[in-house]
Amino acid sequence: MKVKHRVVAVVLLVTLAVAALLAGGFFYIHSVQNALWDMAVTDILEVTAQGRHALDVYLEKDADALHLLAVELAEEQPGDADAIQEKLRLAGGDEGDFLCVDLEREIAYTSLREGGVPLREPQLEVFQALQGQGMREPFLEGRTGVWTVGVYERFFFADGTAGYLQKVQPRSEIADRFSLSFYGNTGFSYVVNREGAILIRSQHRNSNRTFQNLFDIIDLQGNSAQAVDSFQAALADGQRGVARFQYQNEDYVFCYVPLENADGWYVVSIVPDGVIMEQAETITRHSQVLFAFILAAVLVLAAIFLIYRHFSRRVLQMQEAAREAAESANRSKSRFLSNMSHDIRTPMNAVLGMARLAADHAEEPQKVREYMKNIQQSGQLLVGLINDVLDLSKIESGKMTLRTEAASLADLLADMVTVTQPIVRQRRQRFEAVACQVSHETLCFDGLRLRQVLLNLLSNAVKFTPEGGSIRLEVEETPSPCEGCAHLIFRVSDSGIGMKAEFLEHFFTSFVREQDSRIDQIEGSGLGMAITKMLVDLMGGTISVDSAPGKGTAFTVEVDLPLSSEGAGGSPSLPPLRVLVADSDEPSRQAAAAALRDLGAEVQTAEGGEAAAQRPQKEEWDLVLLGWQPTDPDGLQAVRAIRRLGKGVPLLLTSACDWSPAEEEALALGVTGFLQKPLFPSALRRCLRQYALGEASEEEAQGEEVSLAGRRILLAEDNPLNREIAQELLQSFGAQVEAVENGLACVERFASTGPDFFDLILLDVHMPVMGGHEAARQIRAMVRADAATVPILAMTADVFAEDIQAAMDAGMSGHLAKPLDVPAMLREISDQLRQKPA
Repeated sequence: MKVKHRVVAVVLLVTLAVAALLAGGFFYIHSVQNALWDMAVTDILEVTAQGRHALDVYLEKDADALHLLAVELAEEQPGDADAIQEKLRLAGGDEGDFLCVDLEREIAYTSLREGGVPLREPQLEVFQALQGQGMREPFLEGRTGVWTVGVYERFFFADGTAGYLQKVQPRSEIADRFSLSFYGNTGFSYVVNREGAILIRSQHRNSNRTFQNLFDIIDLQGNSAQAVDSFQAALADGQRGVARFQYQNEDYVFCYVPLENADGWYVVSIVPDGVIMEQAETITRHSQVLFAFILAAVLVLAAIFLIYRHFSRRVLQMQEAAREAAESANRSKSRFLSNMSHDIRTPMNAVLGMARLAADHAEEPQKVREYMKNIQQSGQLLVGLINDVLDLSKIESGKMTLRTEAASLADLLADMVTVTQPIVRQRRQRFEAVACQVSHETLCFDGLRLRQVLLNLLSNAVKFTPEGGSIRLEVEETPSPCEGCAHLIFRVSDSGIGMKAEFLEHFFTSFVREQDSRIDQIEGSGLGMAITKMLVDLMGGTISVDSAPGKGTAFTVEVDLPLSSEGAGGSPSLPPLRVLVADSDEPSRQAAAAALRDLGAEVQTAEGGEAAAQRPQKEEWDLVLLGWQPTDPDGLQAVRAIRRLGKGVPLLLTSACDWSPAEEEALALGVTGFLQKPLFPSALRRCLRQYALGEASEEEAQGEEVSLAGRRILLAEDNPLNREIAQELLQSFGAQVEAVENGLACVERFASTGPDFFDLILLDVHMPVMGGHEAARQIRAMVRADAATVPILAMTADVFAEDIQAAMDAGMSGHLAKPLDVPAMLREISDQLRQKPA
């Protein structure tokens, strides 16, 4: 029973507390609404008064100017029209806004017409009725047909004759002066007289254009007659104040303030009542929410324990999930370290073993060369693994940047094909490379990183495609949604082992490889595709993969690349030529035919060499392009049959594969030359010019490459082994090399020689005493003729875009990456020395 009473008492106390809370809340809200209403109305009155003051000042300025002019005219004789009109013009009345009237002679003067103008009787009556000075209510100007407002003043000429002076201006200009804005332009204003006649109306959308009297407007809206009478009385007495009326089916607040310089005129501001109360309503809603929260506090307190229990369980679950994620990450990293250990130890074992074998067979040059080749291949594999780890770290830390510059898409794809050819040949795979509708070959992109993306995809395709399978590289250009860009689509597809659907979800995750007995036997750290995805994201592109077990894999990379001004000019047109394209690969055949037609050639196609050989012998061709695959049986035998179409017709083999093993046989069968796929428009144009038109090839026109024989090179390298390697390599190509151990010695040696003694300087970046960057800066700062022109190349293992830029900022001419790529090094040195005499 006691418990029951306690429950009843608690309920009663809670009810009373809630009732008191609600009563206090209602009182508080009502008080806030009244206070906000008073404050808002006061603000509107203040703004209206300010608007009234601005209009008063504007009218007062005109009245003062008119009075000064009246004082000057009082010195003139009423019959001196020239003097009167001159003073009207000097007062600024070139537009005819000043009017002077001789009331006794009934003549009006303006600045627009010579001499006086007789007044009509109605005009004279208006002017005679106006005494003293003041404002004329709006009237229709007879000369301009514009509703006008005027300020006037009576005065006397020098002979005592009564005169009348007036200045007018369009009512619309004055309307602009007083058009006040309230609460987001929901309020508007009128200028009215004591009788409620609307003298000037606001340009606001809610301003009524039909009624001419303010009292008529509010009287027809169903407002109280007593309220309307009270409003009329306030205006008649010259008071200021506030009234509330229905207007356009909505409650409005009318704030009225009399003008000081226009007797009987008022500025009336009209603002929707609902807009004024929006703030109060917002506070009311917030207060209601607050009270609702207070009422709910009891329930919240009662539920705290349950919520606490719930969140305690959630925290435990999250901790468990975090622990499992950490363990999963540790397992992934452990697998990565295991894979990396295996992948590093394998080539390292080869390097050490081959070095031992080379030492054991030092007297057998042929074996030593084979061992050195294997050591070089293993070293390149090690460099690739290290670069992958560095790239991943750089990208994940957000420090990798792209080095965008004008580059040839055709050269990039040619490099990809060249690099892929040896592996494809070794695995006896079919390889195709196709360029479709590529109209812009020179674009702006980071060639190193785009090459890395494509090389990773091609390497992945080759590794996971068995012998005899097929690899395909396609590039297609489509219109870009970005102005000044080309939309490139790269596709790398294969007929390899494919992947399971569940693995595709984690395909681009670092350290992850599909668990498969076939894959476990293939080298890889699980970083290549993760890096590829990150690089494509950096380029602002997308990458997708489509795969199924046993059906191969297809990668698609889409990226928008800015167009380059280089190579944007048109090429000279070609004379009409007839070309036969024979290729068993339909996309290759169609792409080549489309590109040739764009060059102006007449093109016929055939589905391979056998189909081409069946064509009528009477057809005459200027050039025949025959697609070739080393995996095709009797691939070269079609040449002999095609030769029956015309012995003198140039016949070129087109292929993405390495044709060097079959080159001698192909030439003996009548092949004129070879053209590497993918076939870009520039390559086809060169081909037509060289083989169909008989022009010299670019290689013949350029002549032989620059030799290093006789060139003096200054080499700065602190590591003795690296210094010896670089020195031996350069000397093997005929260069004279002087080597120093740091940057300071390099600067001193360069300073001790005469101008143009050294043809080129190679600087390691990281050296004791003085680094390469500082050495380059000091050499460039020397006051001698060759200090600014001698080529300086950075020779460093720092290969990121910011590292290359740092070398350029230090004054270097180029960048060579360690370990040294001999062909790339020779190309860079030759480019730097090409314009320098030996």
